[in-house]
Amino acid sequence: MPKMLPKCPVCGKPMRVTQLKCDEDGVAVNGYFEAPPFAFLDEEDTKFIIMFLRTKGNLKELERLTGVGYFALRGRLDKVLDKMGLTPIDTEEEQPESSDVFKLVKERKITVEEAIALLKKQKGRDNDGRDSE
Repeated sequence: MPKMLPKCPVCGKPMRVTQLKCDEDGVAVNGYFEAPPFAFLDEEDTKFIIMFLRTKGNLKELERLTGVGYFALRGRLDKVLDKMGLTPIDTEEEQPESSDVFKLVKERKITVEEAIALLKKQKGRDNDGRDSE
């Protein structure tokens, strides 16, 4: 089954689902239908989410199983949530110190992009303990 296109390949605007069809008997229903957030994930992201769910959302366990660092997995999860159009619930998790972030990049446990995102988030929290966004 082909994956849904979240955006038009010509103009880049969001696509809409307008028809559902039964392959068995050919019955078709036309209208505007909401696509589930999972419809916008590629195969690799879908496999990641399935593995995340199988570990009951435990990133430490996922780290143990995959050998991928915790912060890299967090960054990956954030990217998948973004693709799905979902906003994470802020749980006020403890963020690594700046020096820890640089160490994680040096050890190749997180990407430079993930490090920048963590540092920006830290900077936002430094202002009265609240996000500055």
